[in-house]
Amino acid sequence: MKALFQLLRILQEETDPQHRLTQAQLMQRMQKRCGVTLNRRTLKHYLDLICDAGFPLNAERTQYQKPDGTVYTRDTDWYMEPQLELSELRLLLDLLYAMPALPEQQRDAVAEKLCRIAPQTALYQIPETLPAVVHLHHPPAKQLLYSVELLCEAIRKRCLVEFRYCRYQLAAGGKPQMTPRCDENGQPRVYRVSPYRILVSQGRYYLVCCKEPYQSVSHYRIDRIHEISLLPGEPCAPAPADYPHPSQTIEQLYMYSGEQVTCRFLADEHILGDIADWFGDSACIVPAEEAGMLSVTVQVHPLAMEHWAMQYARWVTVLEPASLRSSLSAAAAMLAEKYPPDEAGMPQNTPSPDPSPAAPPAPPPPEK
Repeated sequence: MKALFQLLRILQEETDPQHRLTQAQLMQRMQKRCGVTLNRRTLKHYLDLICDAGFPLNAERTQYQKPDGTVYTRDTDWYMEPQLELSELRLLLDLLYAMPALPEQQRDAVAEKLCRIAPQTALYQIPETLPAVVHLHHPPAKQLLYSVELLCEAIRKRCLVEFRYCRYQLAAGGKPQMTPRCDENGQPRVYRVSPYRILVSQGRYYLVCCKEPYQSVSHYRIDRIHEISLLPGEPCAPAPADYPHPSQTIEQLYMYSGEQVTCRFLADEHILGDIADWFGDSACIVPAEEAGMLSVTVQVHPLAMEHWAMQYARWVTVLEPASLRSSLSAAAAMLAEKYPPDEAGMPQNTPSPDPSPAAPPAPPPPEK
């Protein structure tokens, strides 16, 4: 039976629809790789056992005619359907490496496992099995997967969890470092929350919960949660009656907690794709009276919309609500004071016009 599993391994590692092996080639592989000699009858028996066991083993079926006129069928050019196609493997690797909060060591370990279930015939097409997408900045999240696992268990058991929540502070040497938030006495603060759901937005994991003793929904970046532990003997508080649907939470752009408002703005038609990326199908978009402009109406948290409008200030004009216009006006005045015109009368560092502007990078969600 050992030879059967050795044959299965050869089929999984060396064959796919583009790389097939005849029975003669399979017998040669068994002799070269495993030192096992098989005759055609034994090999065919093993191949039939693999098929009967449900493995996606295929062969080219050809009909032949004997001298006496009878027709018989022969199976040749055997190959195993891969668990992952090359395009699927690349997609999963790119998505894996696109997660900014996942530690490098865990990313590499998961990537190695993905490549392990792909046929060797596909791996040589991926240089050093690295993904096509390269992300330059990865915040240190040493226990993200562990925290997610514990939080899923707490949600399943409906029990409280406690943890320390961190923020960035500038350490010696000029590098940002995560340190626990402290209470009024300067001691690391312990957060006790009722977990309800985990959301993923812009490649970041968020915990949706209620913090004791409050009854309003809050969001916490899971990669900034440290020293997490479950409290099995303490049940969760019931979710608030106005507990938002996940889609409504995602539409808040930067994961702010609180009520949404109706916002209407004008946007250059060249950033239509960016509007679709950020707001999805929830945005009501119609052509504006002004040529080349769009009128967009969305439901969004006002502070999140303020950050988004500042990000796209060159191509967006907020029309409603008036309170948001006032906030943006004050911010614009502050920026004008910080960046006065130069001696020639032109603003400093003025970007050149671009008929098809690229979206600026998204700022990180502000700390709560």
